[in-house]
Amino acid sequence: AALIGKRQNSPLPFRSPAKMPHAGTKTGYANSATKVEPTQYSEMDVAMSVVMFMAASAGMSIANKMAVDALDMPLLLVGLQCAFTAAIVPLVAYKTVNLGSWSDKLRWLPVSLLFVGMLATSMVALHHCSLGTAVVIRMLSPVLSVIVESFFNNSKFIVTRYTILALAVIISGVVSYGVFQKGIHAETIGIVFMFANMFVGTSERLAQRFLMVENPVNMSDTGFMIYNNAVCALAMPVMMVVFGEFKMNITRTFTSMTPSGWAFVLWSCLCGLSISYVGFRAQRRISATSFLIIVNLNKILVVAFGIIVLGEVYNPLAAVGAFLALLGGGIYTWDRKTVKVRTAARAIKAAPKKEVEVDEEEALLGENEE
Repeated sequence: AALIGKRQNSPLPFRSPAKMPHAGTKTGYANSATKVEPTQYSEMDVAMSVVMFMAASAGMSIANKMAVDALDMPLLLVGLQCAFTAAIVPLVAYKTVNLGSWSDKLRWLPVSLLFVGMLATSMVALHHCSLGTAVVIRMLSPVLSVIVESFFNNSKFIVTRYTILALAVIISGVVSYGVFQKGIHAETIGIVFMFANMFVGTSERLAQRFLMVENPVNMSDTGFMIYNNAVCALAMPVMMVVFGEFKMNITRTFTSMTPSGWAFVLWSCLCGLSISYVGFRAQRRISATSFLIIVNLNKILVVAFGIIVLGEVYNPLAAVGAFLALLGGGIYTWDRKTVKVRTAARAIKAAPKKEVEVDEEEALLGENEE
């Protein structure tokens, strides 16, 4: 719920390349208008950053699954998570909060409503799906993203042979999983909401990019976090009425919750709050390749948790399909990162004396790779 944007303490997502920390080694760079100064990170700092990111990233899916099964009210859980984030962020990051003008808030409201739909559909889907199915079906997101970005942004979206290979591997893996996995028909509701979540999520990212890059609003990243989560917390009671969750006895649900159930709810709230910060921290201390490996390793850990702890069972051919879907997702992530790195590096070289609107971290990495 807390993840939004890629920069902190800045209403706009781009700054000059000299001010961006280097993510390609264990060295960062201090802010300087004239030169780049290295800052060394200790081995312990790097290790703790990686562990914290893995705990927050993999823990988010696991904690959400355990929490929603314990609470049995997915929309209420989303409301609690968003209220938690909206309340805590102003306390710990009040110096960086900029919510902009009323005009900015009104312009950003459609993004916040899409954010609400994205979180709600995701939690409902997870409530009706196993962890393995949720991970595998989500691997189809790149397919949808390629279609949408090619249609709305065909002049900028670059398709490589690895893009095509990745999508082919993903599709074949998901189809194999769907055909051979036993009992998947019982997860139909969750799968439907998963596809809805992918459509809403893609729309949210497009709208977000437009208002953060193309026609930006004057809000900081912490302002986005507070505003999105506040809107979501206020919208959840309405959605609970619409979808019938208020018909359930909330008081009895709360009183029947075990201490472990509340622990999972709190864990999910903490993961949602911290995942943005620990993600930024890890990227500043390890290489881009290492970060991508960790992202995909987290998905394997989530599937493994479902098998070992929750007792999820896979048909052998379905397991092969899940592996192919994860492999294709890894190839696609690597391919997109490589394309962005090279594009950013070329833009820097083409206009060396001008401030170019590119991702500075990727530009610096691209210069090193080339």
